[in-house]
Amino acid sequence: MADGSDRALQVAVLLSFAAGFAVGWQANRMRRKFLDWRKKRLQDKLSETQKKLDLA
Repeated sequence: MADGSDRALQVAVLLSFAAGFAVGWQANRMRRKFLDWRKKRLQDKLSETQKKLDLA
C-alpha cells in the first residue's frame, strides 16, 4: 500500500510542478505583451508631444 501512495504523491508533485510552470510561463508572456504595449503607447505619446512642441 505504501508503494501506491508514494506513486500517487510523486504524480501529484509532478502535476503541481507542471501546472505552476505553465501558469508562470503564461504570466510572463502576458507581462511581456503588456510591457511592449506600454512602451509603444509611451513612445507614441512622446512623438505626439514632440510634434506639438515643434509647432509651438
